[in-house]
Amino acid sequence: MCLAKDVMTSNPSVAREENTIYEVVRIMSREDCGVVPVVDLDDKCAGIITDRDICMRLVLDHLDPEDTLASELMSEDVITCHPDDDMEDVIAKMEREQIRRIPVVDDTDQIVGIISEGDIAKSEVKPKLSELVEAVVSP
Repeated sequence: MCLAKDVMTSNPSVAREENTIYEVVRIMSREDCGVVPVVDLDDKCAGIITDRDICMRLVLDHLDPEDTLASELMSEDVITCHPDDDMEDVIAKMEREQIRRIPVVDDTDQIVGIISEGDIAKSEVKPKLSELVEAVVSP
């Protein structure tokens, strides 16, 4: 059995709710990623922000990236999993929710990792990746 902790990228960089979008984009650039989990003052998962969120909301609404906070653009209803979750269940959740990445949180809701399609592709559950991609891109 393969668990989330076996596949996840551990200790991903996170943004704080009070970080500006400019700071979030710098994290994305530094980490070469398209998603950054957002944490609150207690370091608990508060949201997630994607490069698409930034493009679609910041640009279309003509917002200033140095004045707009992560808390203003992040998605708050974050779908998460736990380190000991079976990867079959995690992939099923990603398919059902049509998401490409899922934060991994501990029992106190603090982010300990993140799982992307790329992580799955490099893992022993790779055959399930095509099913996930198909489910995510389906309307």
